[in-house]
Amino acid sequence: MVLPTYIIKSPKLPKPLPPKNLANLTDHAEIAACSISSCDLTGQTAIDVFFEQVHLRHVSFTQTRLNKLRVTDLCAEVCEFSGSNWENPRLRRVEFIGCRLLGVQWLEVQCDDVFFKDCILEGAVLVKTTCNAVRFEKCNLRGVILDESNLSGVVFSHCDLTNASFRASTLNKTDLCGSILNGVQANPQDLRGAIIDAAQAIQVVGLLGLTVQDSDGRLR
Repeated sequence: MVLPTYIIKSPKLPKPLPPKNLANLTDHAEIAACSISSCDLTGQTAIDVFFEQVHLRHVSFTQTRLNKLRVTDLCAEVCEFSGSNWENPRLRRVEFIGCRLLGVQWLEVQCDDVFFKDCILEGAVLVKTTCNAVRFEKCNLRGVILDESNLSGVVFSHCDLTNASFRASTLNKTDLCGSILNGVQANPQDLRGAIIDAAQAIQVVGLLGLTVQDSDGRLR
């Protein structure tokens, strides 16, 4: 069987990007065509903020509350998003590299061409997420909640999905190969169509409440 290949489109960032100082997020703000470094936006609240063609490095969005955030063509490197609460964010051609997203609550996220690499999303709540060309690579997703989400075609490459929840989600052609699946919470119908490797097969069988036994009676 040939597995489907989903190409993640990279952010379209012009060079050079002029530096910008950003002290506050305001309602309906548009931040475009710039680079932002070493900026602290902790705890700020705003509605309908738009980021376009932006490079972020060492920027803190800790405990921000952003409603209807729109992000297009953005790269975030070593940024802090932990504890942020975003409703209805729209992410298009976005990269998160080495970022911390501990316990974020991003509800009803629309993700198109989004790449997470070496990120920590432990305890993140990403309920009702819709994905189109999304990849998680070497990410800590322990305890993440992805319930009621469309994860069709999403790639989880060498991620830690211990105790992750996929209840009532669609995992058609979702690639879980090489990831840790200990304690994953999902019903049998939730896992229908997911792609796993041979080493994960017994793990998944255990999640379904089945016991694997050799012909000589020994349990596996």
